[in-house]
Amino acid sequence: MYALDALRNMKAGQVLQVIADCPQSFKSVPEEVVKHGYTLVKEPEKKGHDLYFVIKVTS
Repeated sequence: MYALDALRNMKAGQVLQVIADCPQSFKSVPEEVVKHGYTLVKEPEKKGHDLYFVIKVTS
């Protein structure tokens, strides 16, 4: 997942917005965020076919 690569290069406190169009992302993105030690800032938001995730680097 490209988002994980981007998050690895970010500093604590920075936020990344991820936009996905795959329905499986609704489950997989939050799971991967927690698994890798990041924080999902708010619940995923659906707009049309797109899913929006806001992820914060915590450490």
